[in-house]
Amino acid sequence: MVTITIYSSGAHYGPLKPPATLRYDLRNITNPPKKLRDTLDGRSKKLREHLLNEQDFADLLESIISDILKEVDKLKNAIGGGEVPDGDAVAVTQHAQSSEADIEALGSSGNTDVGDMKISSSKESTFQPPIEESFETSSSSRDEPIITVNCFCHLGRHRSASMVEELGRIKWPKEFQVKVFHRDIDRSRKKSGKQRWIGKSSRMQQDNDDE
Repeated sequence: MVTITIYSSGAHYGPLKPPATLRYDLRNITNPPKKLRDTLDGRSKKLREHLLNEQDFADLLESIISDILKEVDKLKNAIGGGEVPDGDAVAVTQHAQSSEADIEALGSSGNTDVGDMKISSSKESTFQPPIEESFETSSSSRDEPIITVNCFCHLGRHRSASMVEELGRIKWPKEFQVKVFHRDIDRSRKKSGKQRWIGKSSRMQQDNDDE
């Protein structure tokens, strides 16, 4: 049995500690429209369907699936050969933002195929975000092979959370135990504390962190 623990997080709140085996920066992935971001997060089927219709998001999903399968093979070979995998090795993937201005919203759909894997958006998530200590406890266990994956965007609510939700719905091989967590999805939005000048007047406005 191989345990794959997949986390979403917001770069605004700092990196995941300790670092995951595989890390993916989604800050350049096409962001959903503000009207969706204001009312939905990555646990929403509607938001995920919208992002799955974005080519850069779909391409990255397929790439992450491939990377995880390769990492599992690498880990199995290392353990079988008596080698100790390098826990400090971190892979970071960045993708350019799409230049498309208009995004066609998807209606209700069933499963979406990506390579040999099947992506399902048929049900909503019910799990709760973990405390970060659970990541440290899981990753320190040596009872079974563990691979950690971290998808992060700015605030960890939309792009990264949607990606992690989709990865959790993949029909992985039976010997995989996949666990999915959102570190920052329910975190309260806070003001940055920065100030900016508005026009030529002396009024100053507090910046709000927005994804």
